[in-house]
Amino acid sequence: MFSIFKNNPRAFIFAILVHFGLGALAVLSLDSTPNLKESGPKKVNIVKAVAVDESMVQAEVQRLKKLEKKKQAKQKAESDKLKKLKRQSRKEEQRIANLKKKRAAEEKKRKASQAKAKKEAARLVKLKKEKAALVKKRKAEEKKLADLATKRKMEQERKRKAEDAANQRAAEQALKEKLVEEDRQLKAAQAKRLKSLREKYMVSIRNKVRSKWIRPPGVKGNPSCKVGVQQIPGGEVVNVTVTSCDGGESFRRSVELAVYKASPLPTPSIADLFERDIEFTFRSGE
Repeated sequence: MFSIFKNNPRAFIFAILVHFGLGALAVLSLDSTPNLKESGPKKVNIVKAVAVDESMVQAEVQRLKKLEKKKQAKQKAESDKLKKLKRQSRKEEQRIANLKKKRAAEEKKRKASQAKAKKEAARLVKLKKEKAALVKKRKAEEKKLADLATKRKMEQERKRKAEDAANQRAAEQALKEKLVEEDRQLKAAQAKRLKSLREKYMVSIRNKVRSKWIRPPGVKGNPSCKVGVQQIPGGEVVNVTVTSCDGGESFRRSVELAVYKASPLPTPSIADLFERDIEFTFRSGE
């Protein structure tokens, strides 16, 4: 009630006046009851007036209630807003407190980091000195090792040159021996080939002489004799000597005649095989 008067005093006073008016009308109506009985129309007018006043009061009461509800709703909204602001304020205070706590932790961490950095700097200075000493020592050892490596390299180079020289001599000797052996084999092959060709050459001469030979009457068995022939290039026979015959004089003369008939003798397959004086054995039984 007091809050209504405080917030809307004019409406509150008006409502009280209305209530007082209604109360006065009620008293007057009680005092004039006989008159009402005597006068019907007048009673009706009083009741109507009272009814009209009551409806006004009810309307005013309803209006005041609505105003009160609106005010309460407004107050509730303002209270909710205030509560929300208080919550936001508490959150902001908590956020600020957290920030302060975080900053304090970061400051502590920064100081610890600075101390650590200082300690690390001192350690690095110490390491730098130790490293300089190690570098100096390493350089001295490297120089010593380089000198040893140079000496070792020179010794290895000397040995390599000596080995290369020995290997070269051995290779040259081996090559020389190989060439000698190849030359020997080549000559042997050539000699063998020449021998084979000469044998074929001599066989061709004997065959041609045999093709011209006529066995004399009275020659029996398979007599043979040695035949020496002188020829000129082209195979023309210039002289024949028949010796060591074991078939008699007629056999000897028949062989000699056959050689002359075989002139010109076959020529060799290569010119180097040609000989002016040749000798072969003629066998009648071949």
